Amino acid sequence: MEPKQAVVSGTLLCTGIQKAIARTTEPLLCLVRQQKITLVAVSGIRLVVSWQAHLSHAVGNNLTFILPPVVAEWLSCEVVCSQEGIVLSTKGQSTIARLADRLGSYDLHWKSDLASLSVPGELASLLEAPKEIVRVPHLSFSDAAHQAVAKLGCMHASKQISPTKLAMLVDLNFGRLRVDGEVIVTTESRRFFFDPRLVIRAMEFLKEETIGVGITPLRGGARQGCLSLLSADGEWTVHCALLSIGKDTQRLYPLPPVRAP
Repeated sequence: MEPKQAVVSGTLLCTGIQKAIARTTEPLLCLVRQQKITLVAVSGIRLVVSWQAHLSHAVGNNLTFILPPVVAEWLSCEVVCSQEGIVLSTKGQSTIARLADRLGSYDLHWKSDLASLSVPGELASLLEAPKEIVRVPHLSFSDAAHQAVAKLGCMHASKQISPTKLAMLVDLNFGRLRVDGEVIVTTESRRFFFDPRLVIRAMEFLKEETIGVGITPLRGGARQGCLSLLSADGEWTVHCALLSIGKDTQRLYPLPPVRAP
């Protein structure tokens, strides 16, 4: 089996990895598809954060590999940023990044076992941005989310409602955005509930003054949806995707710890 290869800009790859490892210390999943490169970080079973950028040219092969933290750290250094082009190649579980300078070429080899990375079964849907996006001020959405969390805290304290039955409602019916804290009920079309802790965590990844908000209903027996929060960061688009929760789909799970970079 011949290795799959793609050439990407060293500056683009380096800056993207820098943005990702500033937000997470988890291994990154890297996808190179046609004229796009995507770096993916998975936070537990319900939150996926990705950074996506357009390549200057379409690549001939689709590449999928893992960037372990030590490799990601090395590929974020100044030497890599100065490279006009880096040759990435994959074959089985082996991944190679080839750099060059006036003295010759250098290969960085590492093992990329995709089976070692735990990802939600809905990953493909979580990486795709919704077709319909509502643009809202970052501060307004953040305020609404924090007010919903405060409301949930009061409901839990005053009515003795289990926190596993409380969630953040994000409603985009008729193109109007509504964010509120409510008791989880059977969801209706385009009316989904999300783990409030994950919504707040997702907001930490977004830095643009105006963000995009969208919801994608997912196919399947369980009535689930995906909340997408998007913002631009230079050449990259940051996409935080959250799976909805409901009586017949899941409950609130303990969140993975946040580890400082």
